[in-house]
Amino acid sequence: MCSTNGEVTVTAGPGTALLMDARVRHSPEAERIDTRGEPPVWRAELPDGSAAWVASGYDAARQVLTDSGFAKPAVRGGERWTDYLAFTGKEVTDSIVRSMLNTDGDLHRQLRELGASAFTPERVRDTADRAETLAEALLDEIAGRGRADLVHEFAHPFAVRAITEHLGYPPDFVRRALELRRWGPSPLFDPPGSPDRARYAADRTAMSELLHDLVAFRRGSPGPDAVSGMIAHADAAGLDEGQLTSTLFLLLVSAYEPVADFLTSSLYSLWHRPDLLADPARVADGLGELLRYTSPLAATMPRFASRPMELYGAELAPGDAVIVHLALANRDPRRFTAPNRLDLDRETGQDLVFAHGPHFCLGSQFAVRLCRTALGAVLRRLPGLAAARPLDMLPWQRGSTGGITHLHVTAGLTELPVTFQPRHAVVS
Repeated sequence: MCSTNGEVTVTAGPGTALLMDARVRHSPEAERIDTRGEPPVWRAELPDGSAAWVASGYDAARQVLTDSGFAKPAVRGGERWTDYLAFTGKEVTDSIVRSMLNTDGDLHRQLRELGASAFTPERVRDTADRAETLAEALLDEIAGRGRADLVHEFAHPFAVRAITEHLGYPPDFVRRALELRRWGPSPLFDPPGSPDRARYAADRTAMSELLHDLVAFRRGSPGPDAVSGMIAHADAAGLDEGQLTSTLFLLLVSAYEPVADFLTSSLYSLWHRPDLLADPARVADGLGELLRYTSPLAATMPRFASRPMELYGAELAPGDAVIVHLALANRDPRRFTAPNRLDLDRETGQDLVFAHGPHFCLGSQFAVRLCRTALGAVLRRLPGLAAARPLDMLPWQRGSTGGITHLHVTAGLTELPVTFQPRHAVVS
């Protein structure tokens, strides 16, 4: 507990605070941490001097994800949220943030239907087949060297190319997407004028230009691709171009970020368990547990309380921001036995890897198939795979190894230098 102006505020318990660090969360050190009896909802100070509630208990997280009393920012965010989003001018901002991620109700349903139109079973199946070939081709380029950076030479190009080709980007647009730096996490909680906010503004502007150019290209040259289908769907539903480009942006990031971060955090975790790393078939069978353990999308966009309410001991006022920490909810000992142990024989289900409720990730099965393909190909094609640096020196994304410093508390490495036994490319 801490006291501010005479008001008692719940803070994170000691075990919960330790598990906020992804470096700890993904190592055997976490097995010694017990969070039983610690607050499932607590108050976090943000870098800009404001604060938000964090729901890290499993039951509390599910309630926030499903209770209509917690509204998305476009519904209840007010001026505070508008200020957070102001990396760029209104036109660019509107072309990035007006997706289903930030809305509720009928508009959320319409935007979700727009996004879902890109994930027909046939398209997902075709992309999954092509992803196998893509992974092999990327690994062919590095397999003979014995050394590589798996973020920049495999995870990034694999995930970006898989989702852009799934959506039907023409080759020039795929190239432009690959040239962009990683798009997350967005530094929403940084003070205005911070270097990361300036960097993200430039990245957001470049992404907005790419998406508007893509829509213009497909309007002039429509085809059987998903982008053309989404344009027709948006026009028929009366959705504007900003909502369309925001949905395209969301599909890119929500497919790319979890897949790339899953690969790096999984390898980091498996290197601590060489017995598991030596058995790729067992790893493949235990993919659901590996997803729970790594929780690559570690936290959600904030929701805002629409009325005074009590949430597992926390007293919330209208307008209070609440962040659901999915990774910690997936480590709740009240829900999972020995939650900080990686147990590939664990029966999985009811985790919050892809959130829950109305905003459950609509591309979850697509993402799972890409995760399976990426990790399986790396373990199969790169024998003797090992980190080229000590594990505790590998760089995690900012926001992964401490307090909430960005909107998404990510769980992935920014670099992953590795060594392996060189092999010649596979000729098919």
